[in-house]
Amino acid sequence: MQIAYSKTREQFPLSYKKIIKKTIANTIAITIPLLIIWGFLAFMLGSIGQEAIGWLRTVTFGIFGFLFVVILLTYLYQRWYFAVYFYDLTADFIQIRKGPITPREITLPYERIQDVYVDQDLLDRIFGLYDVHLSSATISSGMEAHIDGLEKQAAEGLRNIILQTVQQKISKNRNTNIPTNNNPIS
Repeated sequence: MQIAYSKTREQFPLSYKKIIKKTIANTIAITIPLLIIWGFLAFMLGSIGQEAIGWLRTVTFGIFGFLFVVILLTYLYQRWYFAVYFYDLTADFIQIRKGPITPREITLPYERIQDVYVDQDLLDRIFGLYDVHLSSATISSGMEAHIDGLEKQAAEGLRNIILQTVQQKISKNRNTNIPTNNNPIS
């Protein structure tokens, strides 16, 4: 798999721990309903009698086999997702492209960025990962405009570079938009 590199991704790389974190998160989300189904089936088959124990063993092996396949496919998908994850800071905007099957891309001009913040969810905290979020007035920025799976130094460095560039763009625009007063009122 060819990894989608950019100058920015090389300078502030994603952590490979992101693949494991996402695989575990998806596995937990799938395991809980499977355990509920297994518990229900165990209760139902257990109430039938001793002859249902064979069925319960078959169901148990089936669920664990299914779970193994799901974990393997999730891991492979997360590796692919990691490989195609692209982000770059250009002179005028931030470009983020992610998703291997249905790619989503957001291009955010620096002038529209209202907030840049770094956060963690519970699994991020366990793995030492951080997400850099970019807020603007658009709805899609809240869902799409974030770079997740960075280690602390990379996340803080990326945040600082973005904030500096936003500040420079805003200062430059303020200086060029000052009206000249050639016709003073007397």
